[in-house]
Amino acid sequence: MTIRATWAFNGESKVILGTWHRLWCFIFGPLYYVFKGMWLWALLSLLTANGLWIGFPLYNRSIVLRHFHRKGWVKE
Repeated sequence: MTIRATWAFNGESKVILGTWHRLWCFIFGPLYYVFKGMWLWALLSLLTANGLWIGFPLYNRSIVLRHFHRKGWVKE
C-alpha cells in the first residue's frame, strides 16, 4: 500500500512510503533514511547497526510518517 502526502505550504504531492518500504529499510539501512532526507534517523540506524537489523524495519512506517508530519506534510 503506497502512502502519498501533500505539503500544506505549496500543495506539492509525493509518495512518502512505497509498498516495500520495510524491505528497503532492512536491506539498505542508513542509506534508506539518507535518501528520505532523515539524517538523524540515518545516524541512529548506523550507530545501532540498523536497530539490530529488526527494530527499524518493523517501526519504519511510524518513523517515516511522524517525520514527514512534523515537516508539514499531510497524509492523503
